[in-house]
Amino acid sequence: MLALVPSFGFVSASQVNAAASSDYTVQAGDNLWNISRQHGISLTTLTKANNIDLNNYVILPGDLLHVPASNITITVGDNPVAEASKKIAAQKAQEAAAQQAAAKAQQEAQQKAAAAQAQQQAAAKAQQEAQQKAAAAQAQQAQQTQTAATSGSDLKSYVLNKMVAATGQSAATWDYIITRESRWQSNAQNPGSTAHGLFQSLWINGSDDIDVQIADAIRLYNADGMRPWAL
Repeated sequence: MLALVPSFGFVSASQVNAAASSDYTVQAGDNLWNISRQHGISLTTLTKANNIDLNNYVILPGDLLHVPASNITITVGDNPVAEASKKIAAQKAQEAAAQQAAAKAQQEAQQKAAAAQAQQQAAAKAQQEAQQKAAAAQAQQAQQTQTAATSGSDLKSYVLNKMVAATGQSAATWDYIITRESRWQSNAQNPGSTAHGLFQSLWINGSDDIDVQIADAIRLYNADGMRPWAL
């Protein structure tokens, strides 16, 4: 009885040339697939020549197989298991490369987003600093304007405009009073009393601030009219 056992040996890729028909003694580790490739014939040819049913067979070392002649040259490839392993390894390598590319793209996107956010923050900071500088410049200009308005020739116009607007009395009247009381000296001090400033008020505690003096004069006028200045 011919006993056939399937085997899963590996055959390296090579060229197998045509040969005359012969008999072959099965060796340890052989299987029908590699025997057919070693002799340059197809598996179907080998099984038909030996009446082998691929669904029910066993081969053992020492079994004798008839190998028909072949007139073709066959390139013997690797075992299908090895080929499948190679394909799986290649697929895994492709998947790993794709994952690495995706991770790199995500990292670059995060870096770009962080850079954009930093740029926005820098722009917001620059805008805030510019606004602060503009506000400081405006405040300084306002202070300079006020200082100019309360000094020299502008002092007289500033004070008279304020007094006329608050009391309805003429600019000439207030010019007369201030000239008589202090000669337009905001720091004028009566040596015999606490009277001080443009209007020689007793209630400003020696303040040289023009607005303080104007406010006190308006208060006195609202309380007693022109009587504080004997008019």
